[in-house]
Amino acid sequence: MPRFLHTSIFVNNMNESIDFYTNKLGLKLLDGPFHYPGNADMAFVGSDWNAYIELVFDLEAHPPYTIGNRYEHLAIEADGELEPYIAQLRERGVKILKDAYKTPSGTRAIAFIEDPNGIPVEVLEPRKAAVLS
Repeated sequence: MPRFLHTSIFVNNMNESIDFYTNKLGLKLLDGPFHYPGNADMAFVGSDWNAYIELVFDLEAHPPYTIGNRYEHLAIEADGELEPYIAQLRERGVKILKDAYKTPSGTRAIAFIEDPNGIPVEVLEPRKAAVLS
């Protein structure tokens, strides 16, 4: 069965983006950054290789990237309670777009932050295990 591997985003500054996803959000730098002369610099961040983000800095001349009209957001899951995690992110200078609130189903908390490239990142608390009766 096919499975989701990663999403790839263009970044305006590789070091700033790696710092954001690793030092601020707590993901790991899985590999890179790699320099492909005349093409792009690439790095990979995530908790593991099961689902990760490919960061791409395009080396070709172009105006700065903007969010496309078909792009919505990235999503990550926090390790524990969401509100303390969002408070840590705020202390680290992360832009909070929407503070933690309960999803419409009321099953878990959700918040939105912004990465250094202007990309919205949805942050979710872990799903609670289903209780069997």
